[in-house]
Amino acid sequence: MDFTPLTLDSKDLFDKFLTPFPYKNCSSQFTNLYMWRKYQQVAHAHTEDALFLRKGGESPYYTAPHYKDFSKAKDAYEALFHHMDTLGQKKILKDVERSQLDDLEKLGYQFSYILDRDQQEYIHLVEDLQSYPGKKFHKKRNHFNQFLRNYPYTIKYVENCMDDCLALAKQWFDESDQSPALYHELLGIEDLLLHWEAFSLKGIGVYVEGNLKGFTILEAINHEVLLNHVEKADKEVLGLYTFLVQRAMEAFGDGLRYTNREQDMGIVGLRKSKESYMPVFLEEKFIVTFTET
Repeated sequence: MDFTPLTLDSKDLFDKFLTPFPYKNCSSQFTNLYMWRKYQQVAHAHTEDALFLRKGGESPYYTAPHYKDFSKAKDAYEALFHHMDTLGQKKILKDVERSQLDDLEKLGYQFSYILDRDQQEYIHLVEDLQSYPGKKFHKKRNHFNQFLRNYPYTIKYVENCMDDCLALAKQWFDESDQSPALYHELLGIEDLLLHWEAFSLKGIGVYVEGNLKGFTILEAINHEVLLNHVEKADKEVLGLYTFLVQRAMEAFGDGLRYTNREQDMGIVGLRKSKESYMPVFLEEKFIVTFTET
């Protein structure tokens, strides 16, 4: 099995196996993988009936294989396990989704699994973030109204302000701690903007007094989920993040039930921020270890 780095040309292959995209999480969603391909060192392989993903550099890991037909599932897992045996790797899979656990049980494999809390993804109701209803969203409504009271604004679609979006992303990175993850996020944002037409992306930018102060990039990944890929805003503009979230849901959320604001990766501040938008649930992901027989 030959794993090759992910490129834009890989999209057709992913579309073959993952259209329509069957999950609420984004672990194997092509745009997300493409955006983070350098940081995660994403590679893929395939047979006629299955798609395989590997992530990581010195300590790579594999995800559960993807197949259209459950009758091909056993062959897919056996092919992956043979590859791992050849390399002397333990049979451990990460980013495993609940339905994939169900398939493994149906296939009769012996395994144990643990919940990977840091990789769970925050799922929210679109209608909640369109209106911030009730007591639990009291603070969000206050922040939203604070922005409305204090800042005259205009809104543009991202495709009409790409240069400004990239400039703001670079400024945001320059003012950050410039961690490797944030550097690769910046590269990913640039990739998405440069290849906008290759994806089905949507987004808005918010201008205050003629200057872009925030933007977001999203994508409907199936008939019910809107995935938030990017959200950047000037932290000095009070209430802007809350305003940006609401306006994006208002612009692109109609007809969709959920929005996915992705994982917090165990970062305390990021977890607090994501929890503040009151997810309706966390989309589970598991680490699966197979019993050697």
